[in-house]
Amino acid sequence: MKPFLLLLLVLAGAAITTQSAVNSQLRGALHSVGWAVFISYLGGSLVAGALLLLTRTPLPALAELGSLKWYYWTGGLLGVGYVLTITFSLQRVGAASLFALVVAGQLLTALLYDQLGVLNLSRSPLSSSKLAGVALLVLGAYLLNRK
Repeated sequence: MKPFLLLLLVLAGAAITTQSAVNSQLRGALHSVGWAVFISYLGGSLVAGALLLLTRTPLPALAELGSLKWYYWTGGLLGVGYVLTITFSLQRVGAASLFALVVAGQLLTALLYDQLGVLNLSRSPLSSSKLAGVALLVLGAYLLNRK
């Protein structure tokens, strides 16, 4: 199971890079970052809705929705911010530089969240090997972005 999961995660990374390139092209065709992001999310929302219908997933009760913590509603907002930034930036910095910086930001945030147990994540203390890994990744991002 683990090799399949690892492959799936690598494919997810490839999908994000491909999505970014497609959205960047859409932005150029429409001359609008906002419309490109809207169309991207509209397509994703339609697919998510179709999956809910196909799997016959019941609607959550209103009481469940009302009891959600406020920050549970921010995932889509954070996603729009991410897609807006990527769609705007990709043609300006290139895919390798962009994703080196994005992954560096993800890893630094993930290390902080793991260290502190933010958002109910399992606590995982920093170690010298984790710090070396993030240092190498940040160095790689620097080298990719050096002119």
